[in-house]
Amino acid sequence: MESIKSEFDRLSDDEKLDFFKMIMPAMCRIFKQNPQKIMEDMMPYCKEVMKDCNLDMSKMIDVMNKMSK
Repeated sequence: MESIKSEFDRLSDDEKLDFFKMIMPAMCRIFKQNPQKIMEDMMPYCKEVMKDCNLDMSKMIDVMNKMSK
């Protein structure tokens, strides 16, 4: 995992976004298999990211709603 993370860190921001787009289908498949476990595992990380970006859950939902229009 560390070597993958190291390679990811060397990517440009655009390349990182392209990578996210490529792995999203796999992430969705994993999430569908056990949504409760994924939420329990990922929520602390999501909260930390939202805190670092000065977003709370309502702001995050607003951003997501605006993007889906």
